Amino acid sequence: MSKRWHQHSLIEIITMSSLKIRSNSFTYIVITTLVFTLSLLLSNAAFSKDRVYILAGQSNMMGKGKTHQLPAYLKRQPHNVEFYYQGRKRQLAKFSHFGPEVSFAHEIARRFPHDKHIIIKHVATGTSISQWLPGSPLFNGLLRQRGFIKVAANAESLAQKIANKQVEAIIWMQGEKDARSVSNANRYETNLKRFIMGVRRQLDSPRSVFIMGQVNPEDPAFHMLDTVKKAQVNTQRALPRVKLVFTEDLSKIYDHVHYDTQGQIELGKRFAQAYAR
Repeated sequence: MSKRWHQHSLIEIITMSSLKIRSNSFTYIVITTLVFTLSLLLSNAAFSKDRVYILAGQSNMMGKGKTHQLPAYLKRQPHNVEFYYQGRKRQLAKFSHFGPEVSFAHEIARRFPHDKHIIIKHVATGTSISQWLPGSPLFNGLLRQRGFIKVAANAESLAQKIANKQVEAIIWMQGEKDARSVSNANRYETNLKRFIMGVRRQLDSPRSVFIMGQVNPEDPAFHMLDTVKKAQVNTQRALPRVKLVFTEDLSKIYDHVHYDTQGQIELGKRFAQAYAR
């Protein structure tokens, strides 16, 4: 019989016992509390697998969405999601501003309800991709995020342990800074490919999906935008398991660069939908 059947049967037995002794109110309360606690513990133990995601990039990954403008359901964290940011385990939607992680978490939790989702966010505003290349402080900091990934206690072999530590997807929102510089933009495709291959290799996750958001600041200062956008398209075509998320219709704040609350909500959903396809 399955593990889930045993868990549900145990809860059912305890529940039936509590009904039989309902006349004893104190005992009934104790057993009812035990059933509730056991249900929570067993539901956590019954996750089919751990899915690990790293969200990285610059200011549009950090996010300018206003938390107080979120609908109520997005202020509640799904039970099967863990969120890590700035080196610590955090609650979603508890800062004054948010990025795509909030709606990403809700969408991915809804699509894969029986799995545990570990979301790790690592960002640095105003950075060019050259600052994220292998060997750089930002790249090494990203690799350290692996410390949040716990190997399943019931892993039966070394191969399974390695699989449990692998990152399912790297979500990337970066490129605006490079669109302001001729030299940076002209090197963007080469550097992006180098970053993707390096991060997959160093995270021991060669089959991870790399999902990037299309850059689209609406300001003349980003005069090399077309070059960076072309580099994103070329990289998607050249490397396996690379996906590009359309963003040109997302709403922005007054600076025409950063996505507003609704823009960030939609961006997170699109990242999750790209992963699920």
